[in-house]
Amino acid sequence: MLGVASGAVNTLLAILFIINCVVMIVFVLFRQSDSGGIGAAFGGGEGGGAFGTKGQAVVDKVLTFMGATFIVLALVFNLVSTSGGKADTTGIEETTAPTEGE
Repeated sequence: MLGVASGAVNTLLAILFIINCVVMIVFVLFRQSDSGGIGAAFGGGEGGGAFGTKGQAVVDKVLTFMGATFIVLALVFNLVSTSGGKADTTGIEETTAPTEGE
């Protein structure tokens, strides 16, 4: 079912995957850490991160969603791009290597 996807589906999944990765990287960088992280550079120092104390809960929820989406997209993209695990061997001829006596 997933193995008979067209090139457009592969392209769409690749674009979604890349967007998901970039957004997840941005949210990880803005997440509050023990040392302040990059969020401290934008005035978030002791205020609970770049998005404030209440915004940190939102960042954590977004990161959880993006992580789950990353895993699902990776699995679907793998299934679609590898034709569902079925190798296409049409047109491949089996050859043998020459021996030393030939």
